[in-house]
Amino acid sequence: MLPAAKLEAAIYLLEKISTECRPADDIVRGWIKARRFVGGTDRRQLRERVYGILRRRMHLDWHIENAGFKPTTRMEVIADVVLVDKNNPAELFDGSKHAPKPLNDDEQKLAIKLVSAKLEDPAMPAHVLVEMPEWMTEQLKPFYGERFMEEMQALNKPAPMDMRVNLARVTREQAQKSMAKDGIKVGFTKLSPAGITLEAHSDISRTKAFRTGLIEVQDAGSQILSFLTGAKPGMAVCDYCAGAGGKTLALADRLGLQGGAKENKSRLVACDTEESRLKRMDRRLDRAKLGDAVERHVIVDDSAWEKENSEIFDRVLVDAPCSGSGTWRRHPEQKNRITAERVAELTAIQDGILTRAAKLVKPGGRLVYATCSLLPDENEARVEKFLKNHTEYTAINWQGAWAEAMPKAAMPSQHISGDYLRLSPAAHGSDGFFVAVLAKNI
Repeated sequence: MLPAAKLEAAIYLLEKISTECRPADDIVRGWIKARRFVGGTDRRQLRERVYGILRRRMHLDWHIENAGFKPTTRMEVIADVVLVDKNNPAELFDGSKHAPKPLNDDEQKLAIKLVSAKLEDPAMPAHVLVEMPEWMTEQLKPFYGERFMEEMQALNKPAPMDMRVNLARVTREQAQKSMAKDGIKVGFTKLSPAGITLEAHSDISRTKAFRTGLIEVQDAGSQILSFLTGAKPGMAVCDYCAGAGGKTLALADRLGLQGGAKENKSRLVACDTEESRLKRMDRRLDRAKLGDAVERHVIVDDSAWEKENSEIFDRVLVDAPCSGSGTWRRHPEQKNRITAERVAELTAIQDGILTRAAKLVKPGGRLVYATCSLLPDENEARVEKFLKNHTEYTAINWQGAWAEAMPKAAMPSQHISGDYLRLSPAAHGSDGFFVAVLAKNI
């Protein structure tokens, strides 16, 4: 693809991302899949442009508005070409075949005004500098204190590709050697004792380790959740908000269910409110050789299944639906979609899920609440409200749960003290996660 054609494609994709609710990954991947003629270098450069603009969109919009114009997708791309590439956009917006149409008067004026500007300007307000909605900045700035800028800016950097090794079948060293035979170098994650991470971007789907289910793509922070449940062979465990099953598969590994459940007394149940999400784990379960070892149930109001399974489970994991603010390295489009009103809706949903899931835990069992959110409203506030209304539960300090589940793994440093674990890109190199381990009294 010519440089101008890649800009036109970026404009198209950015407009679709702005107008549709689907993940940016799905939109970009679908466009590329329909155009097999696009080479690997072009795909990489197109992704870098699209995701780069998503990560610095507030910077670009600030410059556009400061120049006296209303931001448009074309103007954002023009600003990116001037401020980041230091190129003249008129040479690329020439109206030729597959190229963007020529600059209009306002776009020409914008390009001229930005020639002497720098992407980061000291006049920018804090929420622009950290690429975050202003209302969210006001909440998180006092919470993180002097670490605020470092923590938030880390969310704007590309995330590594971490993978979880199915330890019941293979060691990390064996997985590393297998990947090396397929020409892919990986290192070990510092956080998760089951994690490996790519040293350079590669297509892992062609590797033997992936095809045979020895590894699964999963952020190191997400892997930690399965460990902190304390799940062990012989237990009954419920993944209450299973989605596509990433954490369900990790729990299966903790329970020793790899290869089928015929001789294993463990019980693993994956629940979700939508059957379509549960169906998405079919291929992953087959690849992991789990067969029918995982039960699946769709949760509805007044669920008979929930009543029948009251106080049955040793462990219940609630990876609650949330703002997803801890995953912005991977999903930068989400920061432009989340609103304070939506967070208020989510906190009510989280309260309801916690209350329902708690009924499944047997006396002496544990309820593990987690989000991939940075917001205290979705994390500490939800747990404290739950504990106030459910006196049969008490919080277990995360360090105790860590030492019990991963005695040989070094504990991560915590800049925010308390009973709950917080992981972040800046401090731990993982996505942002919150984890609370709650024990039900006997």
